[in-house]
Amino acid sequence: MSFFIFVTMKKLCRSLIFLFFCLPLSFVETQNNGVRDGKAIFHVGVILDLTSTIGNVTDACISIAISNFYKIHPNQNTMVVTHIRDSKGDPITATTAALDLINTFGVKAIIGLESSVGGEFVAYIGSKDHVPILSFSPTHSFISPSQVPYFVRVAQNDSSQVKAVASIIQAYKLKELSIIHDDSQLGSALVPSLTVALFDVGAHVCNRTILPSMANATIVNNSLLELKSMRSKVFIVHTSPSLAATFFLNVQKQGMMDDGYVWIITTAIADVLSYMNPSVLRSMNGVIGVKTYVPESKSLGKFSIQFQKRFKQDHPKLYISQPSIHALWAYDVMFLMAMVANKVQPHFNDKNSSSSPPANKKGNRNVPDLFDSGVSPMGSKILQIIQAENFVGLSGEIEFIDGQLNSNTYRIVNVLNKRDRTIGYWTPNVGFSKGLDKNKMQKNYSTDECDLASVTWPGGSKATPKAMTLTIGVPYKTGFLEFMNVSRDKKTDPWNVTGFSKDVFENVMQGLTYEYNYVPYEINGVSAGDYDNLSYCVYTKQFDAVVGDVTIISSRSKYVEFSQPYSDSGVRMIIRRTDESFTNDSWWFLWPWTKDLWFTTIAFFLSTGFAVWIFERGKNPEFQGPLSQQLGKYLSFSFSISVFAHKKLESNYSRFIVSLWSFAVYILMGCFIANLTASLTMKNLQVGTVTGSVGYQSGSFVPGLLKDLGYSKLVELSTIEEYASALKDGRVSAIYDEIPYIKVFLERYCDEFTVTGPTYPAGGFGFVFPLDSPLVSYVSHKVLEFAEANKTKGVARKWFDSDSCYDTSQKNNTASSQPLRLYSFRSVFITMGVASALTLCMFFASDLVYKSARKNGSISDNPTDRTRVVIDQIHEQESYAS
Repeated sequence: MSFFIFVTMKKLCRSLIFLFFCLPLSFVETQNNGVRDGKAIFHVGVILDLTSTIGNVTDACISIAISNFYKIHPNQNTMVVTHIRDSKGDPITATTAALDLINTFGVKAIIGLESSVGGEFVAYIGSKDHVPILSFSPTHSFISPSQVPYFVRVAQNDSSQVKAVASIIQAYKLKELSIIHDDSQLGSALVPSLTVALFDVGAHVCNRTILPSMANATIVNNSLLELKSMRSKVFIVHTSPSLAATFFLNVQKQGMMDDGYVWIITTAIADVLSYMNPSVLRSMNGVIGVKTYVPESKSLGKFSIQFQKRFKQDHPKLYISQPSIHALWAYDVMFLMAMVANKVQPHFNDKNSSSSPPANKKGNRNVPDLFDSGVSPMGSKILQIIQAENFVGLSGEIEFIDGQLNSNTYRIVNVLNKRDRTIGYWTPNVGFSKGLDKNKMQKNYSTDECDLASVTWPGGSKATPKAMTLTIGVPYKTGFLEFMNVSRDKKTDPWNVTGFSKDVFENVMQGLTYEYNYVPYEINGVSAGDYDNLSYCVYTKQFDAVVGDVTIISSRSKYVEFSQPYSDSGVRMIIRRTDESFTNDSWWFLWPWTKDLWFTTIAFFLSTGFAVWIFERGKNPEFQGPLSQQLGKYLSFSFSISVFAHKKLESNYSRFIVSLWSFAVYILMGCFIANLTASLTMKNLQVGTVTGSVGYQSGSFVPGLLKDLGYSKLVELSTIEEYASALKDGRVSAIYDEIPYIKVFLERYCDEFTVTGPTYPAGGFGFVFPLDSPLVSYVSHKVLEFAEANKTKGVARKWFDSDSCYDTSQKNNTASSQPLRLYSFRSVFITMGVASALTLCMFFASDLVYKSARKNGSISDNPTDRTRVVIDQIHEQESYAS
C-alpha cells in the first residue's frame, strides 16, 4: 500500500509541474480560440483509455458523431471542438488530463471516463469549477449527487442491473452461489447491492473471491482450484473485460465449463462481448449474461456500416463487428453536446463567457493553486440544458434522472457458438418477458423461467444443471423403518435409502438444482448417536442437511434450523386394551344396566302387573278364568307394558297405575337404547394410573419428557415387536411415543393396544438445515403447499395403511360409555312405588267399605236402591278422589 501511494504521489507531482509551466501559454491559447470560420467554438474535453479496445472504439464513435451532426445540421452557429486525452487506465493521468483540459482549453464539459478510473477525482474537479462531467462508467456508487452536482452518469447505474441478476437466480431456483470480482472500484462497488438483491430472492452468497485487477494466469488458476473444491457450482462474475478474458480461458482449461456448472456475467462483461477474441467466446459457451438493451433501428444499422469502415481504416488489425453500448452512448452524448452548444450560443459574447486564470493578489509570487481554475460562468446553464434534454439516440432514449441515465431494459443473453443469443428481456416493472411487445407485457412481475427461451448450459445440456450436491445425513435405525430405512447392497456395496421422510423431502425439493448424497449416521453397522448428535452434525458441517424422523425441539433449534413440520405433532401413551370381557361376553346386550337396576326394573314390572290384575280380575273378562290362565295373563301383561302393547283396562285404578308406569318405562328404555348404542360404537376403556416401568423409543427425546412427568423406571425399546412384547409380558405398563410412531404401531396391533391420556406438545418431524440457510424458508413454504394440496397423505398411503385405528382409539379415549345404575333412576322408582302403594290402599279400603255396607244391610241388592247406586258410584270413582 505504501509503495502504491509513493508511485501515485510521484506521478501527481510530475503532472502538476508540467501544468504549472504550461499555464501562461494555455491561457493565451484559450483567449484566441473563441471563434473559428465565423462560428462560436464550444470546447469539449474527452478522456479515454486509448490503450484499450473500448477506448479506441469510443474515440471513433465520437468523431463519427461530430461529422454526422454537422452534415445533418449544416447551418449551426456553433462548432464543437473536442480535445482528446489518453488516461492510459491510470487515475492520476485521468485527473491531470482533466486539469489540463480545463486550464488549457477552457472546456465547457468533459466526457469519457468509460471506466471508473479517476472518475471521483474528475467529478470533484468538475463540480468545483462548474464544468459538467459526463461519464460512461456505470459505477460511481460512492459519489453523492449533492457532493458533485456537475457529475452526470451517461449510463445505467450498475445497481439497477442487480435485480435482473437476482431474477435469473430466482428463476432457475439457484439457492447458493459464489461471487467473483476484481479489486477495482468497478468490481467492488456492485457487490453490496448485489448481495442484498440476492438475499431478497432467498439466495445465499456462500463465497466471495476477489481477484487482482492485473491477475495473471497463475493467480486465476489458484483461485479456480479453490472454487472447484466448493460444493456450490453457481458463479456470478463481475470483472473488467480484460480480466474476464483471462479468467474464462482458464475456467475452460480447469474443466469448469462442463455439466453441472452455472456461470452468470454482469453488464461489465456482457456489454463488450463483441470486442472479445473468438477463443474467449468459445470458452464461454453456456454462460448467461445481463446486457444493456439497445433497440434496433435503421439509424443504428446505417451507423454500424459507417463505423466498421471508419474503424477498419484506423485500426486495420482489429475487427469489431459492432460498437458497444459505451460507444453508442458516446455518439449520443456528442449529439447532445452539439445541441447544448447551439442553445447556449447567445451567451458566448458575454465578457465572462470563458474561464480566466485566478489573479495573484498584490503581485503574490506564490505558486498558484492548480486546482483553482476559476468558475465557468456558463457551467450552470450548460448543466441545466443537459439535464433537461430528452431525445432518442442510437442507444435508445436519452433522459437523465437524478444525474444519471434512466434505467430501462436489459437483454438476457446466452453465449453460444461465439455469439450472444437473446433468451429474453428484463424490465423493472414486468420482470422477464420473451419479447418487448407492449400488448404482451401487460402482466404481473415475472421471475419464471417459462418467460425466457431455453438455455444451453455449460457442457451443452438443455436441462438446468444440478448446481450443488448436498450431503444429507440420515438416521441409522432398526425400528419404524417406514419413516427412514437404510440398507446396504451386498453386491455393489452402496447405501440404499428409502422411507416416508425421504419421499416427502424429494417432493418438496423438486425443481431445485440440487443433487443428494445420502449418508447414514452409523459406525460399523451401528448408529453413531441419537438424534441430538445427528442434528449437531449439521452445525459442525459434517452434513449439509438431515432428512429423517427428527423432531423439532427447542434444544436442537439453538444450533440448527428446522423446516415447517411435515407430520403430526404430540406425544401420547400406549397401553393394553382392558375391554376384552365386553367384546367376548355372550350377554353383552345386558351391559347397559347394572344388575341391581335389572332386578329392580323386573320387580316393578311384576308388581305393576300384579296390581293391575287385582284391579281388573273382578270386572275385566280378560283377567278371569282358571288360576293357571290368570297367571299367564298376569305375566304377559306385566312385560307387555315395556312395548306399550297392553290390553283395554276397565278400572280407573288400573288406568292410573299403568299410565304412570308407562312413563317410567319410556324413560328407562330410552336410556337403555342410548347406552347400548354407545357401547356398540365406542368400546369402553378403563385406564387406571400407570404403575411400574414405562417404555420409550431409543434415540428419542421422550426420556426427558418422562422424567419431567415424574417417571423414574424407563425402558428403552427399538422395534414395533419390542413394543408389543414389552406390553404383553408386563415388562412395561405403558409406552410413550410420538403420534406418527403410534399410528404405525396400531396398524399392526389395533385389537390389542390403544392410546389414552393427554397429548403432550411436540414440534413434529422437520428437515434440519444450518443456521441462516436460504433453503429453510423455501422448504418451509413448499411443505405448507404440499400439505395444503393434500399430497402428504398420498405419500403416507405408500408407506402406511391408514390412520383409522388411531382415530378410533382417540375417540374412545375422549368419549366412553358407562353402565347405567339404579341410583340414577331413584326418583322414577320411588314415585312409581309410592303411587302404586297408595292406589292399592285406596282400592282395598273402598272395597272393604263396600263389603261392610252390604253385610250390614245398608245397601240392598235392588238396583233401584238409591243407596246402592251411590255406593257403586263412589266405588267406581274413588280413583279420581285419590
